[in-house]
Amino acid sequence: METVRVFTLNVWSGFRYNGLIRLEEYESAQIREKRFAGLLHEIERLQPDLLALGELNPLFDREKQVKDATGYDSFVHMGVAGVRVGRFGFPLNLREGDGIFATPALHAEWVGRAHLGGSGWCGNTFSFHFDNLTQALLIRFRTPGGRDCYFCGTHFTAAPDDGPENRHILERYAEEMGCGRRRMFRAGRKLSNGAAMRLTEANRLLDFLRRSVPADAPLIVAGDLNAETGWMEIQTLLAAGFTDLTPFSPEGKMTWDPRFNQNLSTYYAEDAQRDYTSPYKKLEATDELTPRNIDHILVRNLPQQPADCCVIAADQLYEGLNLSDHFGLFAELEIE
Repeated sequence: METVRVFTLNVWSGFRYNGLIRLEEYESAQIREKRFAGLLHEIERLQPDLLALGELNPLFDREKQVKDATGYDSFVHMGVAGVRVGRFGFPLNLREGDGIFATPALHAEWVGRAHLGGSGWCGNTFSFHFDNLTQALLIRFRTPGGRDCYFCGTHFTAAPDDGPENRHILERYAEEMGCGRRRMFRAGRKLSNGAAMRLTEANRLLDFLRRSVPADAPLIVAGDLNAETGWMEIQTLLAAGFTDLTPFSPEGKMTWDPRFNQNLSTYYAEDAQRDYTSPYKKLEATDELTPRNIDHILVRNLPQQPADCCVIAADQLYEGLNLSDHFGLFAELEIE
């Protein structure tokens, strides 16, 4: 039995994603750099074999920082960049992507990338899109014992769940705003579209993995799926044979947790207090203040893992700052 150490975190771009020329930012560049320094410190502390990081911005600068600090092999792809050729384009400050990093001892190799959601194109040198895009990255690695395994890093769309409780809240907000039937219909459609997109992403991810990974190969999927285990998107993955590792935290922390994360309890709480004319936008903002486990490490074709193998990580302050709006997950996985 061999052990592989996995760490995943949405590192948080720090953007509100409002603006055509330049995206509105929550924080100063100095604070953002300090947060990233804290991430590098956390990676050094955990010593993972595999890393899945989301919302790296600017992507290739962040990739170099991680590689310089760790010596890991890197596999990155631009995720959202607007209208861009190389380093030039709009929004000026948006060159965001996702990355997988692996210790050289694993002899990792690039397998491929899949577009999961959103309209448009985003490549490493050229992009043209006005919609949010999501993706999955996949590598193959070999354990010291010679076992070929696969590791996928991914990121799904952020949107409220389309359940009875949110439908009720949406109706209440619409009534408070004096919305007519047409505006209420549009708000309800946005709610259903967000959840439907995540389900589409889950199915496209499974199609990609079926094409790219042998059916009996050990497979690890990690990232910010923006959905809880009980939601249809994650249940779709579980029905395909994955096991969702339950994160352990003595304090009861979750990966998205405004009770413990000051980036959520300040910036996102401020957003929730804004005046909204759209019931869906208000629901979107207030829904962000609910603690949830929306980041996941899922495994397939691995032996049953110890109950406490997966823990909340990247949750401690670094020089007074939380490292992200998310907490991360760290797992020591047994591979036969």
